[in-house]
Amino acid sequence: MLLSDLIADLRLDLSDPGASLFEDQTLERCVRKAVFRVGRDLDQSLTITAGEITPDPTGEVRELLVIMAQIHACQVMRSATANAFSFSSGDKRVDKTGQPGHWAKLEADLLADYRQRLTELRPATQLDQEAYILTPSGLAPVIYEQGIDLDVVE
Repeated sequence: MLLSDLIADLRLDLSDPGASLFEDQTLERCVRKAVFRVGRDLDQSLTITAGEITPDPTGEVRELLVIMAQIHACQVMRSATANAFSFSSGDKRVDKTGQPGHWAKLEADLLADYRQRLTELRPATQLDQEAYILTPSGLAPVIYEQGIDLDVVE
């Protein structure tokens, strides 16, 4: 699948077909980050080589890539609108201070959708809420007791 095809899908899902909100390089960065993250979450080796995503993502994997790229685009817009302003003059008023909150809500909704779809696709996947730590399954504590003789090989 071509990277440009996924960017076109992303632009449609973000309601930005005329490229008024996002530049192509911004969306390309969002897609590149999504490919890495989705590949890690699915335990697949997704790579981008010469403008093409390999192996070819189809079906639900493609949808996960678009959703994750949307999440990254929301993060970009939260950052871009962080210094939004409120202005009033006479009977005219412009208030853009709510924009970062709206982008944050969209990001949270998309992340919940991503997690639900990922869990349906890979039920054994354990996702940390903060997405910082991957928790391997099958861990068990090791308990040592005093007074137990251990054979030491010298």
